[in-house]
Amino acid sequence: LAQRRHSKHLMSRLPYLYVGVPLGKEDFAKVNVEVFLDFFCPFSVKATPTMVELAKLDNVAVRVVPYPQPWHWEGGVIATAFNVVLKNHSSEAAAKYFVALMKNYPKFKEEGKKMSVGNMVKLAHSLTSGIVEMKEDDFLTEFNDQESPGVVRQLKNQIKYGRQNGIHETPTFMVNGTIAGAASSSWDIPKWKELLGPLLEAAAKKN
Repeated sequence: LAQRRHSKHLMSRLPYLYVGVPLGKEDFAKVNVEVFLDFFCPFSVKATPTMVELAKLDNVAVRVVPYPQPWHWEGGVIATAFNVVLKNHSSEAAAKYFVALMKNYPKFKEEGKKMSVGNMVKLAHSLTSGIVEMKEDDFLTEFNDQESPGVVRQLKNQIKYGRQNGIHETPTFMVNGTIAGAASSSWDIPKWKELLGPLLEAAAKKN
């Protein structure tokens, strides 16, 4: 009995969903890019459109992982809202919502200045329109759910995933499981092709 309780306790700490969301392809590809982004980081916002385009390249999969910084309390609010959609809807819908949240960074910034969590959550819910159908009351209930497999637990797992990989700054990019320290939010697609090209060529030769 004690062993079963211990196993159940361990399982409750494991993510019920993959901590990231694919921006495009569901499956892992020959080259896999994982990006740790903070919704309230201007450099993360800057990198997002490039990541969307990068995900369109053949044999490249891009997955984004919410990683709010401790000094951006607003990022944690938005990441929790994102996890509401990630938990209850498809990865495709979650990816679209991720981009919508990033695009509306200026609006969240204004609400952050007012220290208004309630308004930030309402804004986050309003951005689900056209992506998923979810009543505001249901959205708020999920937002405040701290039990496993609640959205707050999922956020803790996303942060844990970043910490176990030594992530500090955002955005941080990992290529095939290894941090690409030179990569930057200022990189465009040609610069990314320069980095990933040799990897794609090597993978092609292997096959």
